[in-house]
Amino acid sequence: MLKLKSFVICQLPLCLVLLSSGVLAQNNPELGDSSPSSVLPPAPAPSTTTSESTTTTNTTTTTTESSSASTSSGDHAMFVGHLGVGAFGILQLPVMSCGGAAGAVIPGGCMPTDGGAGAVLSAPTIGARYWLSSAMAIEAAIGIGYSSGNNKVENGPTTTVNAPSLFGLALHGGLPLVFATATHFAFELVPELNLGFVTGGWDDTRNANADADLSGFLLQLGARVGAEVHFGFIDIPQLALMGSVGLHMSYEGRSASIGNTTASSHRFGFGTTVQGEPWDIFTGNIAAIYYF
Repeated sequence: MLKLKSFVICQLPLCLVLLSSGVLAQNNPELGDSSPSSVLPPAPAPSTTTSESTTTTNTTTTTTESSSASTSSGDHAMFVGHLGVGAFGILQLPVMSCGGAAGAVIPGGCMPTDGGAGAVLSAPTIGARYWLSSAMAIEAAIGIGYSSGNNKVENGPTTTVNAPSLFGLALHGGLPLVFATATHFAFELVPELNLGFVTGGWDDTRNANADADLSGFLLQLGARVGAEVHFGFIDIPQLALMGSVGLHMSYEGRSASIGNTTASSHRFGFGTTVQGEPWDIFTGNIAAIYYF
């Protein structure tokens, strides 16, 4: 028994030493102990980096798409909600032919027709076009025509023959519709209505009793199809030219009266605006517009 007690007692210091070393091996925050193994490194923030990268990528993609959309829309889209002014072609207003040769219906030389087609007075039209949307616009134009003159023949005595003095007014209205676009082009269908009025007279210097009062009327209903070309390829997208071909139903009325005698001519027609000669496409079919 004495031996066992002695062994236990003798072993107590060793136990105390071991316990003390175990306690000392633990960190004591109150004493400022900080072991490298006990300090965890800061957690990485991959989500923040990823989020920033994603945001940057999305912004870049959006900007690129927006730029591509702007480029693909072309010059035409720049002028939606804008007003353009310019020339909208030439209308040919019907009128009786006077000062003609023998065979005139009215004594003195006024004929309802001249070569089967009738005489005309040109009225260039000027107006405006406004784009309500990228697909539709409205346009209106007015034209004025005036003609007067005389012919002199000197063969011994001088003979002067007056030409008719004429004044014409033309009105144009249209509804341009866009069915396709490209960078500098807009392909359009333009339903339109044209009206024309002519008034005037003819003074016969050879016979005062043959003086005539003249009048004419034009009604056209139809449409044009063509392309509006913007000059954006030379940095002037505000300027545009439109070439088109039209298909119309038309009515032409002509009349002339001398005293109590009156003659009139009425003509209905249906056809394209290109008649006979290749260069007829430039008569009344070219519009020049400048947008603001």
